[in-house]
Amino acid sequence: MTIEQLNSGQEVTLEVIVGESSFEIKTEVLGTNMGTGALLRPYIYNGQVVDFTKGSPRSLSFALHCIDSKTGGRVVWKAITVSLVNFKGVDYYAIDTKAFGSIAASSERREDARVDVKSQGKAILDGIGDFPITVMDISDAGVSFICRDTRATIGDQVLVEFDDVAHGSPFSLGINIRLVRVEAKGDDVLYAGKILDGDKKLLAYLCFKGMDAKVNG
Repeated sequence: MTIEQLNSGQEVTLEVIVGESSFEIKTEVLGTNMGTGALLRPYIYNGQVVDFTKGSPRSLSFALHCIDSKTGGRVVWKAITVSLVNFKGVDYYAIDTKAFGSIAASSERREDARVDVKSQGKAILDGIGDFPITVMDISDAGVSFICRDTRATIGDQVLVEFDDVAHGSPFSLGINIRLVRVEAKGDDVLYAGKILDGDKKLLAYLCFKGMDAKVNG
């Protein structure tokens, strides 16, 4: 299967790879790119189209995943090129590659890639109130934080709120989690929870933090 065989309106996943971390963006095919590739709906954050290649580390790479409508199998294109183009006032991600798509079973996608945060915030527990925390790390599946408060326990649902800046963009995040781990760490308590309702803002934050970590590392 070649990339220009993708159909307009077909759902695809653009995978943004930064070092050992990868982040997925669900999008759709809007058309072909002069018969050599595909045009995708771009990712928008804070009302602006995100150009992932602008100011990004050289290690940044992309892959594209889809379900073949004929076979029902998952297909992946590796090391694709992605550029932001504008045609008649409309922005697109132009995707191109000379390679044929391959069955993705030979290239399992990495999941639950964690990024370091180390930001101050607060946790809100129903019936108890809020208490100050330090968010340690986060992925698209979970969050860990430390604090001095010992009132929360495994199974509790907690709202974690914190502010941060990633790749030059400010983020104010509120993430609902269910605690799955509570562990004493000296005078502090380490909490870890499973995210209950991830969203596009969290995805953008994770991706941008991954870029920052690679540039600064």
